[in-house]
Amino acid sequence: MQINLRLRIFLWYSLIILVIILGLAFAAQQVLVEGLRTSIDQHLKERTEIVTNAIMSGPKLSEEAYDPLIEWLTEQELPYVPAILRIADPRGKILATFGEIPDPIVSLMDNLLLRPQELEGQFETIGIRGHEALRLYTVSLYDSVTQNTILLIQTGDTLAQVTTAQNQLWRYTLIVGIAGSALAIVVGFFLLRQGFRPLDRILSRVREIGSKNLATKIPEETSPPELQELANTLNGMLERLDTAFKAREIFIAGVSHDLRTPLTVLQGQIDVMLMQPSLGQEDRQSLQKMSTEVRRLTRMTNNLLLSGQLESNPTFTPEEIDLGDLLNEVVREMGALAHGLDLKVSIPEIVVVPGDRDLLKQLVLNVVDNAIKFTPRGGAIELSLNDEDAWAVIEVKDTGQGIPREYLSRITEPFYKVNTRNSGHGGAGLGLAIVKQVVDLHGGQLDIQSQVGVGTKVTVKLPFKHA
Repeated sequence: MQINLRLRIFLWYSLIILVIILGLAFAAQQVLVEGLRTSIDQHLKERTEIVTNAIMSGPKLSEEAYDPLIEWLTEQELPYVPAILRIADPRGKILATFGEIPDPIVSLMDNLLLRPQELEGQFETIGIRGHEALRLYTVSLYDSVTQNTILLIQTGDTLAQVTTAQNQLWRYTLIVGIAGSALAIVVGFFLLRQGFRPLDRILSRVREIGSKNLATKIPEETSPPELQELANTLNGMLERLDTAFKAREIFIAGVSHDLRTPLTVLQGQIDVMLMQPSLGQEDRQSLQKMSTEVRRLTRMTNNLLLSGQLESNPTFTPEEIDLGDLLNEVVREMGALAHGLDLKVSIPEIVVVPGDRDLLKQLVLNVVDNAIKFTPRGGAIELSLNDEDAWAVIEVKDTGQGIPREYLSRITEPFYKVNTRNSGHGGAGLGLAIVKQVVDLHGGQLDIQSQVGVGTKVTVKLPFKHA
């Protein structure tokens, strides 16, 4: 699936905005949680220092005296002491305990006491499933003389507040992140649409430009400068195309005009020679072939000239045209070329449409000429005229070689020729292109159906009223 540039930019912008906002929200959440943990560590350290100062400032106590000391400290010095406070000897034997400690956690705390202690103490977080995690601070007390460890102090506090705050922050992070991302994406969408409007105006104007109005200029866009540069580049390209199209039209018109006179003279001379009664049979056949080829070249020249005229001046003054009379005239002119073919004609008495007689005659000539060229001897061609509702319908059906399906969509393009092994007929590829131009100019419809080995049917519908 092809994704246009606008949608691609919008999707990338949305993704980046979403990642940035959620990333910032997550980072802020982590900073706040880390701040809470640091605050807990600081408080644990401060409360532990109060306990150690109280112990070290007094006389050496017996093992049984630590519990009363903790009780006294709790009442006098530490009214906000956390739930856990333990004093142990250097071997890890607990001398005094304050607070409720779940049994599964006690063994983990004992293991921490037996670890080598750092001089400044160490923090640990422990927790098991079904119990709140604890933040512990363990520090050793040293004899001032021997520097031997005399006591181990372990304090702790629950991380329930941190967990609660973290969960709330997660919820707020998602809400704020998603809401902020949605707002940023909506704002970005409108900004992106606003930013693409100058480009849309340029594209709209480019779509309106065709071979008949190449002199049209694309309006200048003062912002951004890149679009102004694009507009200037396109205007320069259109100027070059306009010059090339005009040169082509002048060339085609000149060549076609220069060829018509010698071809007309040559056709006249051949016709005079064919009127000589003393002409031999072999010479007559040669001259007849020459006459056929000269007539074909004349039609090609007329098509070239007409194609240029239709592109440079696609207008006409409508007049009432009797299509029945026009088709009979075409049959009389083309009848000699249909030698060996079964040409059937079905034309009602009167079918009149508004149009240009010369253009409509060339239209029918081109369609019938194609049918004759591509239908082998012994084949049949049917030319019919009917009226259907508001349309006059001209239909030319043949039993020729047919057109492959893959070429049908392009056979009305100027100078386009179908390349098939069975095609030995020359031509400029302008016949059906002119048919399409004339039909469009008259506000009609063209339909071409074909099947290889069966034949082709060309249907032209012309309105009874000129648009």
